[in-house]
Amino acid sequence: MALISLPDPVSILEAAEMAKLEREVVNALVSAEYSALIAFVWRAGSSKLAAALGIGQALKDAATVRYLSLRELEKKNFLTLTVPQDLLAADNLSKFQTEYQSK
Repeated sequence: MALISLPDPVSILEAAEMAKLEREVVNALVSAEYSALIAFVWRAGSSKLAAALGIGQALKDAATVRYLSLRELEKKNFLTLTVPQDLLAADNLSKFQTEYQSK
């Protein structure tokens, strides 16, 4: 059993298609799942227990990477991500670089 279960966007989309939900509803469902996951991982990394175990920064980095990766879908109006403000701090985001490869 995994401690953190990643949302499966394909399953969400298939279920939504079967239920004939509109695209906006599908986008909202996927957005909520990813936003919750990012917030959970970020807050878990901020906990005293994670700091004591030495995994706090790794969890915070994982949340930041997820956000930065999904931000491109947000720019295309597919997702609306809601994340903790401290994740968006310039000193946090400046530690990461995303390289785009054009086809």
